Amino acid sequence: MKVKVGGFDDLNTGDALGKVAFSIFFQGCRRRCPGCHNPELQPFEGGREIDAQEIIDRIWRNRDWYEAVVFVGGEPLEQPKALEHLLKFIRGTNIEAWLYTGYSPGEIPEPIAALCDVIVAGEYRDDLKTGGFPASSNQVIIRKERPN
Repeated sequence: MKVKVGGFDDLNTGDALGKVAFSIFFQGCRRRCPGCHNPELQPFEGGREIDAQEIIDRIWRNRDWYEAVVFVGGEPLEQPKALEHLLKFIRGTNIEAWLYTGYSPGEIPEPIAALCDVIVAGEYRDDLKTGGFPASSNQVIIRKERPN
């Protein structure tokens, strides 16, 4: 399965609130939120297409370090099949899955939402900028407990 990505951050602590994380930047977004944090990821013709297994292998090699894998963009939900495929892999690990999306909670497909540990949902709004987390006050944070 192919995934269109704009890049990766192999080691960060900002996207998952202090947790050591691997971030995947999905390429492409139709929303075009004014003040977007990653406007270079909006065009669908940017980035590069890679096999999802390459991403899985990259995470697996460093699984003992990562506390979270963060799906950001662009818009990860523009590639729902690839996103769900990667989330299913993460679900089989002790690593948390974080999804940042411009979609509202009701617009997120249930199979995808069910595989996420944390979802930050809602379009970024520059007029509601918080200067913290979440980035704008209209965004909703959904935290879920994994079933045992």
